Amino acid sequence: MNEYQFIAPFYDLLLTPFMRSIRRNVLEIVLELQPENVLDVACGTGDQIRLLSKSGINAVGVDMSESMLNVCRKSNPASDCLLQDATALAFHNHCFDLVMISFALHETEWESAGKILEDIYRVLKPSGHLLVVDYTDFRKTPFYVRQTIRTIEFMAGQRHFQNFCRYHHKGGLDTLIDKEKFYTVASSHHASRSIALQLYISLA
Repeated sequence: MNEYQFIAPFYDLLLTPFMRSIRRNVLEIVLELQPENVLDVACGTGDQIRLLSKSGINAVGVDMSESMLNVCRKSNPASDCLLQDATALAFHNHCFDLVMISFALHETEWESAGKILEDIYRVLKPSGHLLVVDYTDFRKTPFYVRQTIRTIEFMAGQRHFQNFCRYHHKGGLDTLIDKEKFYTVASSHHASRSIALQLYISLA
């Protein structure tokens, strides 16, 4: 995934100010759950892993961008930051208490996003937790916020923008999530209701 090759060194500088409150919210949830084994899918530069590590929670990170992982490894030398395809994770069945994925499903082809969630279900322990941060239904989001997000996504590239549009057209996470495998236990919204933080429990 070479599209992040040039932006990786500046990624946190650009996004951290906007993500700070969400990252803290994720940290609070993880600290409350106190999982022993944590996986961050599409971990990027490892910003969330850093916050968890500072609070005594060690997480494994996987991503398809070697450029992003290089940044992740430098800032998280004690954590495993692995190059892996999220649709076919190289882990045994039922080995994680918690799996996180942030802002990755909307930028993935719809079929691949479904496969990612299927493989997350496979590696989660029974009654393990899935924590998702991604865009939500924009109908309750102010127009200027929607347009700002659309502009950012458009600037990320044609394929990225097409996947973003398809994600919303098909109903986003509410449609994508398999309700026979995951049950919603908590939900919160950020950035004028444009971003949702969803906590699910894995059903046997």
